[in-house]
Amino acid sequence: MKYVERLLKETEYLQLVKELEQTEADRIFCKHGLSHLLDVARIGWILALERGQEGAEKPGEPLKEKIYLTALLHDLGRLAEVKSGMPHHRAGAALAGELLIRIQYPREEQRDILAAISEHRGEKEAFEFSLEYMDEQKLNKDFINLIKEADNRSRNCFCCNAGAQCNWSKERKNQGIFW
Repeated sequence: MKYVERLLKETEYLQLVKELEQTEADRIFCKHGLSHLLDVARIGWILALERGQEGAEKPGEPLKEKIYLTALLHDLGRLAEVKSGMPHHRAGAALAGELLIRIQYPREEQRDILAAISEHRGEKEAFEFSLEYMDEQKLNKDFINLIKEADNRSRNCFCCNAGAQCNWSKERKNQGIFW
């Protein structure tokens, strides 16, 4: 997983994760730090394996790396949301695009990562990249949905101390341990 290793050595990425964790240290709701990002990655990979998702069986595990990259990048836009009110999925997709270029992740493989980040909150919104990324026919909907599901399943809503104050709908809240 050479691109994940590159990302984890990227100074700007590490700084953003650290700042995000500091910003959310007193947050009573779900936090978006490295633990959450890794939970989403691990759950996403487990789901892909259990479902026999296309690419999970390939040597070198390119799907695994794609899941991990997406998960590690998907909530970085939270900082922009806190500072300026910009929705974090939109800010996160733009930031992820910059980081993927910096770690030299193949441009043709970035499309699904950026779409999954942009859509992980369930709100379909166009992200501002080249027309190549906007081509709906080329997007891997299974991958996008996998990331959304892994993100939701990573939440421990069923035992959250802030559950009564949470604005998530009952249907969206994760009501059990990952199964």
